[in-house]
Amino acid sequence: MVPRLLIALALLVACSGAAPPPLVSNGARTFAGATGWALFRRPWISDPSSLVAGGGVGPLYDARACSSCHAGGGAGAVSQSALGNGMIVRVGRGDASGDAVYGHQLQALALPGFEPEADVAFHWRETNGLRAPALDIARYYYGAPADGTHLALRRAPSLFGIGLLDSIPDSEILSGRGKPAWIAGAGGTRALGRWGWKAAVPQLPSQVEIAFQRDFGIGTAGQPGAYGECTPAETLCRNAPGKDVELPDEFRDDIVAFLKMLRAPDAQNRASPGFAAFRSAGCMACHATPKGGNGKPVPAYTDLLLHDLGPGLDDGIAEGAAKSSEWRTAPLWDVSANLKQGGLLHDGRARSIAEAVRWHGGEASQARDAFNALSPNKRKLLEAFLLGH
Repeated sequence: MVPRLLIALALLVACSGAAPPPLVSNGARTFAGATGWALFRRPWISDPSSLVAGGGVGPLYDARACSSCHAGGGAGAVSQSALGNGMIVRVGRGDASGDAVYGHQLQALALPGFEPEADVAFHWRETNGLRAPALDIARYYYGAPADGTHLALRRAPSLFGIGLLDSIPDSEILSGRGKPAWIAGAGGTRALGRWGWKAAVPQLPSQVEIAFQRDFGIGTAGQPGAYGECTPAETLCRNAPGKDVELPDEFRDDIVAFLKMLRAPDAQNRASPGFAAFRSAGCMACHATPKGGNGKPVPAYTDLLLHDLGPGLDDGIAEGAAKSSEWRTAPLWDVSANLKQGGLLHDGRARSIAEAVRWHGGEASQARDAFNALSPNKRKLLEAFLLGH
């Protein structure tokens, strides 16, 4: 316990120059949450690092700190032509498997002596007033991906309000109208996924571990390996020195404690005429308000279930229980902040609420058409409601 305390104090001193983002309450700022804030901001270095258990970034990675992608706890910034902070490239196939060489995520950065997985840029293509990202891979350093492998842009989501989302009982989620994201576990068990754009991860600690593996190349108890996500085909990376578990469980749990303390965005005004338009358009069939652990509705406007949004948002990548055209209902309590960071939807392609709605197909087609049929004034009121005006 003493080594962890000393390291935690050192982290707090090193990261004391910035105030933490809004937390649930001053009284909830426990030691674990404060340490988690310091770890959240900590730039990871290569092994050997200052952590007792290691914690060396790389050899291949996409970022050096949680705050690089989730600045202040918010969503990643939508870039114009490069990945930048908060944007990564998801790799996958229609059967929810990864690529044999590139796994589930392209690592675009590497430590000295190693090659990144690819040189990546992207541009926006626009059709009928809707824009979508097109990836430009200048070079694959370990050969071309296998036939049937798809690449797609992902934007780091906002983390505010995670504690409330985590408190929603499975029974509340299962009472919704969407498809439950059942994830198979050991011994024939299964758990209900709720984290990630496709609800592919059931537990928040597991989501943190996956981020450390794919984003930083740091091994954890749930995702061991000093090589991060490097596959057996990437032999130099696989043979790099290091420990299987680099991040102590206690530090993972401190980060989780901090995430759960992040305050939820202010709730929109349900007494406004914009909410009436939102409800009448049928948006709440998916963007619902299930009750949290305290028995009160969580005003995130997500049922945490999967819905088929049609071919326009089908990127060929299935994850967990979600087919390639299925997505977890995105929370709507941080729409204004996400727009300030450059856009909406999973890759930031939508520059406005109306543009995001236009991308909705499949199960959301009826609500999309109802939104489009609203009078200009009612549509403006609905948008003002979502923006918190």
